[in-house]
Amino acid sequence: MRHFFVINPHSFRTLGSLKRILMDLENCFSIGHRMEYKIYISRHPRDAIAAVHRYMISVPENETVRVYAVGGDGILFDCLNGMVDFKNAELTSVPYGSVNDFVRTFGKDAKAAFRDIKALSVAPSRPVDIIHCGANYALIEVNIGLIGLTVYKANKTLRGTSKLIHHFTPSIYNLSGIRSLVNSQVQRQEYSIIMDDVDISGSYSNIHLANIPCDGGTSIPSPYSVPDDGELEAIMIRSAGKFNLARIIDDRNKGRIETNDIFEHRKCRSMSIESSLPMCVEMDGEAFFAQEIKLKIIPNGIKFFAPEGFDFADYSHMAYNKRKV
Repeated sequence: MRHFFVINPHSFRTLGSLKRILMDLENCFSIGHRMEYKIYISRHPRDAIAAVHRYMISVPENETVRVYAVGGDGILFDCLNGMVDFKNAELTSVPYGSVNDFVRTFGKDAKAAFRDIKALSVAPSRPVDIIHCGANYALIEVNIGLIGLTVYKANKTLRGTSKLIHHFTPSIYNLSGIRSLVNSQVQRQEYSIIMDDVDISGSYSNIHLANIPCDGGTSIPSPYSVPDDGELEAIMIRSAGKFNLARIIDDRNKGRIETNDIFEHRKCRSMSIESSLPMCVEMDGEAFFAQEIKLKIIPNGIKFFAPEGFDFADYSHMAYNKRKV
């Protein structure tokens, strides 16, 4: 078995904290442990995709490679897309990012356990579902609409700037959300949508397709979602004015999707979406524009290894069948 660590240096606020991680790896994979490992430092978003792919090609098909995404969900996205075509690859997250939503799927106490490199290196793996969207794959979610535009604006502000501004990441996302909320075109965008051969075309403010319940570092917008059930959780927000949308943000973030008729909740396996106007699409923190996309769930698409004793947390209690009067 080989171990390939892909590190996003921007996830570490100081050089000293990054050096401590490198020292942990050296101590864990010393000669005494007789385990082969390699480290790659990612230079920019999507850089690691090719690096992981090159490493996987260099390894015999009968040898297992454990890929460790050290950072946040952005580097996890890159690692997934670099290793997804290789059956001998297994993936995990070592959470040091500002957002670590996939790790949150294992419960609020999982973060420290996923940082224990030595225990993680021998942890059991399990199959999990992934989302295929165009030429990319996602572990967490796909958003089309207001949230996609919010992430696009936030990324534009954060990338190419000094590390100092990353201390204000939550505030930047909040400000980007406010700026997106006043965009009436995106608020009321018309979509042609086929979900599992059913036409649900209409006007929506946001279309959220989730593989896990967690989102945005603190929110639980898809409380019924489980990453190994072979289905996507679709939370559609029907078009409404900016003031109505602002009023339901808290319900959306806390998973109270059954409190208001503005939410439409469905399960699906595939979806095709088109619009006459450019759609702002977000996948696991990466945002882009498109006029049509096709996506589907791939059951048991990859193997993910997690610390012994940790399973997917049940967040379904956060939704309840009581509508606001």
